[in-house]
Amino acid sequence: FGSSRCLTLRDPTSAMFRVPRVTRSGSRAFASAPPMRNKLFINNEWRSAEKTFAVVNPANEETFMECAQANAADMDTAVKAARETFFSKNWGKATTGKYRAEIVRKMGQGLRDNLEDFAVLETMDNGKPIVEARADIEACADIFEYFAKLGEELDDTGAHGGTVPLKLGDPAFTGNMRKEPVGVIGAVTPWNFPLLQAAVKVAPGLAAGCSMVLKPSTLCPATCLRLGDLALEAGLPPGALNIVPGTGREAGQSLLDHKLVHRLSFTGSGPVGQKVLEAAAKRLIPASMELGGKGAIVVFDDVDIEKAVDWVMVGIYICSGQICSATSRLILQDTIYDKFMGRLHEEVAKLKLGDPLDNATQVGPIVSKDQQQDILGYIARARAEGIKVTGGDTGDFSKGYWVTPCIMENLQDTSESWTEEIFGPVLAVRSFKTEAEAVHLANDSIYGLANAVCTVDEDRCLRVAEQLHAGVVWQNCSNVVPTEAPFGGFKESGFGKEFGEMGFEEYLQVKTIVRCDPSYSWNWFLNSK
Repeated sequence: FGSSRCLTLRDPTSAMFRVPRVTRSGSRAFASAPPMRNKLFINNEWRSAEKTFAVVNPANEETFMECAQANAADMDTAVKAARETFFSKNWGKATTGKYRAEIVRKMGQGLRDNLEDFAVLETMDNGKPIVEARADIEACADIFEYFAKLGEELDDTGAHGGTVPLKLGDPAFTGNMRKEPVGVIGAVTPWNFPLLQAAVKVAPGLAAGCSMVLKPSTLCPATCLRLGDLALEAGLPPGALNIVPGTGREAGQSLLDHKLVHRLSFTGSGPVGQKVLEAAAKRLIPASMELGGKGAIVVFDDVDIEKAVDWVMVGIYICSGQICSATSRLILQDTIYDKFMGRLHEEVAKLKLGDPLDNATQVGPIVSKDQQQDILGYIARARAEGIKVTGGDTGDFSKGYWVTPCIMENLQDTSESWTEEIFGPVLAVRSFKTEAEAVHLANDSIYGLANAVCTVDEDRCLRVAEQLHAGVVWQNCSNVVPTEAPFGGFKESGFGKEFGEMGFEEYLQVKTIVRCDPSYSWNWFLNSK
């Protein structure tokens, strides 16, 4: 998808156009033009819609794209296209894992070949620093490659293949277990990691043989729409992937309620997750939920303070804290509290906020005005409660949705900033004396997505990790999400897994086949010889 493959158009309402961007040359380089898509991608076609919505750059509050806004009829068309393709000879069970893997792998390579274009779009769309966006796109390419490999293995026979022989007790019968694609998947993704959250659904879904209907967030649809170009270039059959941005109230609800969808996959907030689950329950179809979190990072007094401070900051200030797996609660042993917090305050004060397309920027803006105001509301109420608050203002910016990195201390068990997911660059800190107290503080939450423990004592590190009630536990690190490892939460953080082999299994269902030798009968009703 280099410049020779894409038209340069001035009209932003056309299917593909270009916008200014930065390259790696220098701190913030000359303007060139990554391609963009602003129409619906249905059945391998770019389609207009009756309405459009503005896509705003959160760093400068400027609209850089008017995107097609799908309605219920558009979503119905997309789902029907997905179903028709799934039951055709071109996709689903009619194709081999190797065939599908070749397509998925090509899509991943397309991301590598166009990494800078995708990274710039992600930064303009979401506001995250360009260095983070590049890492995200590289991770997306890895995700497509990983699930392509798992898709190939479905052609094998054996314990890890698509057909698993079964040992049956009666020699007159033989059997096997077959892993087959679920069917049409309705995938709803959030705005904090727009492409990555789409990739971790689309890649395994396609590799398994499912047809995908993806509804990205209206705040950040740009990179998700560009997946359509990758699908076309890779030779994906029409209808196997449909990308349909629109409001949750209309397009999203239409997808959730559609009778031709076989499974729902959702990443987002708990309240919306409840609506997704209600829709799935009405039709008795499965759903996977990756929801919110209020993770804790427990730091004992034997740590290397420099390394631990860095991991604490990684846990909360990447993506401006807009991460469900953020370790936003620091539980710090009292014997090093003053020394540790002194270094933490020093390093947080050094963080560089600014133009997210500048290679030197470390913290970008918040994704939207509404999200910014929600975060600032938490900070204002914390100050009113008497909590010690450092940072947490809008900085020296005349435009953009900014919140400076914030640290809160002296919180109580009932403080909302301690118990509720803020989804911003806000670290809440409390101290502890004993290991048991630390574990209790970490587990005393309605959430259970990800927690962390930092200590050089290997026995204690393992012991605490085993006691932390979360789907993911990091030891001496934070926010490390390997493609090969299953990721998902406990409690109100959801259920089901993404990433790893378990993430692939979400898009497969098991069929058991039992065969009787034709010469054998029970003679149960007919006493034949």
